[in-house]
Amino acid sequence: MKANKKSKIKPTIISKISTFFFTQSRAAIIILLLILIGGGSIYSTRIKREGFPPIQFPLSFVSGAYFVNDINAVDDQIAKPFYSAVKQIDGVKEVRTTANANDFSAVVYFDDGVVASEGTENIRNAIKDVLPETAMVNVISIDPSAFLNKYDLLLTVYGAGSDVKALEEVASFVANDITKIPEVVLAEPLPLTTTAVNPNTQQEQSSQTSFNKVGIPTDSGLIFENAVTVGVDRDSSKYDVIELSESVNEYLKSLDLSQFGSGFNVMIGADFAESINTQISSLESNLLTGLIAVAIISLLLISWRASIITAIFMITVMALTVSILYFVGYTLNTITLFALVLSLGLFVDDATIVVEAIDAAKKKRKKPKKIISEAISKIGAASFAGTFTTVLVFLPLAFITGILGEFIRLMPITVIIALLSSLLLSLTLIPVLAKYLMLRSDKVSFFTKINPIAKLEEWISIKIGEAPRLLKTNKRLGMVFGVIAISLSLFGLVGAGYFAQKLQFNIFPPSKDSDQIGIAMQFPSGYTIDDAIETSSIVDEVIDEEVGPLVKRITYGSFSIVQPNARSADILIELVPFNQRDTKSPEIIATLEDRLDLAIEDETRISVSQFDSGPPSEDFPFKVQIFNEDPVIASAISAEIVEFLDDAKIERTNGTEAKITEVTASRAQNVTRKDNNRFLQITASFDADDTSALLTATESLVKDKFTEEYLSNQGYENTEITYDFGQESENAESFSALGVIFPIALGLMYILLAMQFRSLLQPLLIFLAIPFTFLGVFLGLYITDNSISFFVMVGLIGLIGIAVNNTILLTTYANQERKIGSDRIDAISTAVTKRFRPLLATTVTTIVALLPLALSDPFWEALAFTIIFGLASSTFFVLISFPYYYIAFDRLARSQIVKLIALWLIGLIVLVVVIGQNRSYVLSVVLIYIAATLIFKEQWKKIGK
Repeated sequence: MKANKKSKIKPTIISKISTFFFTQSRAAIIILLLILIGGGSIYSTRIKREGFPPIQFPLSFVSGAYFVNDINAVDDQIAKPFYSAVKQIDGVKEVRTTANANDFSAVVYFDDGVVASEGTENIRNAIKDVLPETAMVNVISIDPSAFLNKYDLLLTVYGAGSDVKALEEVASFVANDITKIPEVVLAEPLPLTTTAVNPNTQQEQSSQTSFNKVGIPTDSGLIFENAVTVGVDRDSSKYDVIELSESVNEYLKSLDLSQFGSGFNVMIGADFAESINTQISSLESNLLTGLIAVAIISLLLISWRASIITAIFMITVMALTVSILYFVGYTLNTITLFALVLSLGLFVDDATIVVEAIDAAKKKRKKPKKIISEAISKIGAASFAGTFTTVLVFLPLAFITGILGEFIRLMPITVIIALLSSLLLSLTLIPVLAKYLMLRSDKVSFFTKINPIAKLEEWISIKIGEAPRLLKTNKRLGMVFGVIAISLSLFGLVGAGYFAQKLQFNIFPPSKDSDQIGIAMQFPSGYTIDDAIETSSIVDEVIDEEVGPLVKRITYGSFSIVQPNARSADILIELVPFNQRDTKSPEIIATLEDRLDLAIEDETRISVSQFDSGPPSEDFPFKVQIFNEDPVIASAISAEIVEFLDDAKIERTNGTEAKITEVTASRAQNVTRKDNNRFLQITASFDADDTSALLTATESLVKDKFTEEYLSNQGYENTEITYDFGQESENAESFSALGVIFPIALGLMYILLAMQFRSLLQPLLIFLAIPFTFLGVFLGLYITDNSISFFVMVGLIGLIGIAVNNTILLTTYANQERKIGSDRIDAISTAVTKRFRPLLATTVTTIVALLPLALSDPFWEALAFTIIFGLASSTFFVLISFPYYYIAFDRLARSQIVKLIALWLIGLIVLVVVIGQNRSYVLSVVLIYIAATLIFKEQWKKIGK
């Protein structure tokens, strides 16, 4: 190529679209206004607001009584017929039954996609004529988005001496009266007393079968009073929970209970609206912070006109995205809002690239239409490729199955909608805005002339860009710089591996802090309601003494399916917000556990845990099942495993150890079945919370000891040992799905980039942005004390989208320089200098937008820090090391044999990844490839010559 070849950039389809809108600017402005007005209206008044989107648990609970006083009869006449009937229902994945002497229970698991309420109804229909008429059966589905599995809000009636009958009377009045609110479609009191006919006297008799209490903070400590709950449900087709909460609060202000005497009080005992408002306010604040950061960065690095354009563009993208979410039936919730915060870095990438390209083309003093055409022709393809590669990165998240997949699915969908909206508006709206704000005058503003930040940025970009040119002007020094730059990136990978080994692994770790703590009590058999109330009073005293000043409100019976009774009870402790206290919830939990262990002297089982937005943690996460129809053999194996695990030390892959603190085994007196096969279950707890890693290590430990050979030698015939950790196993399946889907997404990205760049090697060059992030990701997690988790992987996926955009941008610009005559060194040097500004703007804006969220919200901390540290790491290596990789790859790309080897290796990798789930096929694939190579040996000889 000749170095003096003139630059002549031909208009592209993308640039023609941009110039069309540029010439039709009035129509474009009208469309802009419609988007802003419509989006603003939808955001402020029409779109429903939620916390985390409701998750459907694909299972049904069954319980019932069969008074025969014979465990085998219950198993034969209830459990087995129940299984036979239910297993015939389409969509049933697994059935577990437990038979006792006079009662039974079952859990029915459905396939993904089955609506639990419909599955529950199918179960009711299937068992109608199968079970004995004297059996009493209750089948329910689980609604985690409702209190007591049914209600949107709970009212608590308390006070006036806490007489239970008087409280029930007031609660009945409130339940009837509150239905006059339009939002309320159902309100019902939950009585504490039950009325039944005494078989001896044939008279109706009332007795207290449940209890309820509320804890109110006062200056002298917590005061606990008896209470009655009123469950309230809304018209979900018209109102969201925030609207319900606001209306109920207004109702309570005017509620008159004087007819019942003095001293009665009614308050909201449990309400999703409070946490939803907190979550949404936090994310909206971060969104606003990001928008302001974008405007400031555009002001400092480009011009005040660019700042205005970028701000209008970002707001318009948000308005269009929210509008699309509304019209496709989604809500504004924690996941969709976080996805918008996450997308800010991608938006600013689109905006900065286009604005900066127009600003650069403007300096050539051409006509406005020509400026737009040239600018978009230069960056349009890169912007298009960057957007669609990022879409391909996020797309796999939309196909993850299980509860985790359902929980996170709105994030990739929202990001993809936002990305496509941003691409469309950046290529159509920004040129129109530039027509009125950037292209009206050729004068450089006074602020731009004196702006020290812009001058510093320009100086740094020139110096970084000059480094590769030393390979031409001072070859020895250039080689030294090149070796150092590449060595830094390689040391970065080594460092990433070092810090990764030090991290714990937990698919869904508990948050570092929470505003809600739950206490669950399981009372011993033989307890009366009075015994349960007395024990709960001891728990109340401990709560008051240990955490009283930190408590905002305490309510009984708000997160269990049934109200507190003689068998079990639950307490919800709402703490003052975590940003207003020094003591974190894990410390509070540890204190309560220690004190309650000392205070409760009988066999009452008490567990204390914090409420997170993710799946609830379990006290005994490790579970091993022993299948054998002979309970004697199963019990013998169970005893051996219990003894083996008791106080056992579990070694993690990084060499550190954890300890098993408690082991329990199910009773052989019960008949427990999984898909009609009888088993016993052993559970264990740990003294650490990196549950996922410890479960894997413990499973390996038990497998190594209790092999098939060992079981056979001990005489334990016809025995099978399995490891089903319940929700954790399902989480693991969802997590492992990333390992299958993500390589496919990378393959699709590679194909897209290979078509875009017409090269087999350059997509691999662009993918270098991915390992460049690793040092920052793992170092950041280590510094901030976070585990490798599902959300870290989600953050890494978002990070890859942003980071790959940067290398696409540099590679595209360098290729354009090559086409107009520059050699490879000058091409990449110019690309680094010219593209430094958008790279810097993208990085700074994303970090500024996510940093407040990382510091203020424990739930999003790990994900946010993953992107923050990973992006900082990637940007550093892209600017320092990437130019030298580009030079090396460009040189290799001109070797035909290297191209064939690259194609051969890429195909081999793809096949191994796809078929590699079954290792037996990998050798076959390799042999096929070798055979194919030998068949074409003549072509290899020709290329070699």
